[in-house]
Amino acid sequence: MKKVLGLVVVIVLLFGCERLKETTVSGRVTYGGEAVDGAFVLLLESVSLEGVSLGGGWRTGSDGRYEIIRVAAGDYYVAAIKDENGNLQYDQGTDRVGWYGEEDTLTGLTIPEQITVVERENRTGINIDTLYIVP
Repeated sequence: MKKVLGLVVVIVLLFGCERLKETTVSGRVTYGGEAVDGAFVLLLESVSLEGVSLGGGWRTGSDGRYEIIRVAAGDYYVAAIKDENGNLQYDQGTDRVGWYGEEDTLTGLTIPEQITVVERENRTGINIDTLYIVP
């Protein structure tokens, strides 16, 4: 019995260690300094006129934080959408959208910036600070 219990403990520890090695992308979504609850955060592999290629996603909690797990290595844009009316579709002119990047000093707008995800290296601090309404 002790051997079986010991084996179970070893398996659980190994599984737990594998979970810790999963690649994650995490950060926080805020608007006007306040946490954005329930925003959809998306990893976009590519963006073109034909559409977007999605690499993963998650929703923010009440503190605006998100963590996307099991992210494949690659280059991504990170975007957030706050579905203001809860209809689970993007409504131009109503829903707010933002992305990870640097603020342009001339216009004050956030310029999207790609992140590179390397296998088993977590990306933290991928924060989105401004959400826009696109007319």
